Amino acid sequence: MRILIADDETLVRYGLVSVLQDLLPDSTEIIEAGSGYELVEKTQETHPHIAFVDIKMPGMDGLEAIKQVQQFSPNTLWVILTGHADFTYARAALKLGVEDFLLKPPDPIELKKLLKTLSIRIRDKQVTANRELESRISAVLGDTTSIQFDPYFQRPRFWQAALILWDSLLPDPKKVTIQQKVAVRLINMIDDGDEYSGTLVSMRDGRLLLVFSIPVEGTAMDKVIGQWNQQFKKLKSSITETKGEEISDTWLLTRVVTNIEELFNEVENLSHISALRFLHQPGKLMMYSEFTGNHSIYRYIGIADLLEELGRTWEIGQEDDYHGLIHKLSEEEIDVGDPAWFTRFVIPLPGSTPDTMIELINRLHSDGHELFENRPKQNNENPPPKSLIDKTIIIMNRRYRETIGIAQVAEEIAVSPNYLSTVFKKETGMSFTQHLTELRLDKSQELLEQSDANIGQIARSLGYQSGRHFTRLFKDRFGTTPSQWIIDRRI
Repeated sequence: MRILIADDETLVRYGLVSVLQDLLPDSTEIIEAGSGYELVEKTQETHPHIAFVDIKMPGMDGLEAIKQVQQFSPNTLWVILTGHADFTYARAALKLGVEDFLLKPPDPIELKKLLKTLSIRIRDKQVTANRELESRISAVLGDTTSIQFDPYFQRPRFWQAALILWDSLLPDPKKVTIQQKVAVRLINMIDDGDEYSGTLVSMRDGRLLLVFSIPVEGTAMDKVIGQWNQQFKKLKSSITETKGEEISDTWLLTRVVTNIEELFNEVENLSHISALRFLHQPGKLMMYSEFTGNHSIYRYIGIADLLEELGRTWEIGQEDDYHGLIHKLSEEEIDVGDPAWFTRFVIPLPGSTPDTMIELINRLHSDGHELFENRPKQNNENPPPKSLIDKTIIIMNRRYRETIGIAQVAEEIAVSPNYLSTVFKKETGMSFTQHLTELRLDKSQELLEQSDANIGQIARSLGYQSGRHFTRLFKDRFGTTPSQWIIDRRI
């Protein structure tokens, strides 16, 4: 936590610093300012969580200084340092949203109570900001809004994200349980932070996306890069306690960018090359630059995609597709990769571990039928694919008005999002998102037939935050706008 004390009297600052050091942990950073101008400068540099500000300072008084820096540090909680005669300033201070008034010299007992109250306020504000970010990112990933139409995304901000990928041989229910525990732990750790907004959301294919955001004003990018990279490492290392060694989690990091569209483009690019984890550094935290800066690895993308698809065929029991993929891989020369990791987290090859990827492919070919013969049969907790798709469509029909993605549906029927995504696309011929969009647009035609149809209200009732985004999707599907569709129906 960072606390700023602004008072032109050195003894007042010294006394408050001394009391705060007795009450707060050693990790607390205390910053001093001796004037209103210094308050403005140091607030822009440090973005304190709490600022104790004297009203009467030479040059620029405390209230004017607060007014100038609130736009740069919107989450700072302000406490006015005052004497008895200064209560005439109370009304002006309250208009600025100050939290409280503190009489000089501060009483340690009162200060302790105030710090406890402010600590709760800081966490509440952090959680609120995180939930807002979660809602907006989820809406974009769920195709219920567009970044072009949301004012939140138009304000300049720093962004960075981590795409989290999972691989394991665990039966699906156990995998789901572990991933849920990990997600809860990550969210709690993000909410306990107080530096920036952050959230964990599910992408269309069920992969987890960890996103951090902070306003650009008054913050240097190199400082953000350093803070966030440390935070990603801390979060990744912490989940080892939750998952043990049963699941390999690979984290792919974007760069720090100032444009949300650029962030999503990088996430999309990382998604396209994410299968390279089967050949390069699985289970690690990798930067965007490690992929884009090493062009030699791109020649292996096709092979990596085949390996990823091979793992999915084994997971869902598609032996015919498995043998077709093995045939394609047998035609490739694979001189990189980690056979030990593959057999540990993707396909459980019996016997000794192959020394090379070529040997691995040969063994997967020769032992393929035996692998499927010994593959654990689905039990009552894992319904067969057709039943799984029926349940998924029933849930979609019930919840299509919500900001919902495949992760929420997968959680309801207790399977992993990746498993459901693979089975759904194989059985229906389209992705979960495509099916949900078509379902919503079909429902919209029923609503548009009503005599009092309002396009904006219909869009919101279907889970779309933007009427223009809904209109674009409608035109892409039916070749005409909702307004023209209404006119054509009434002629």
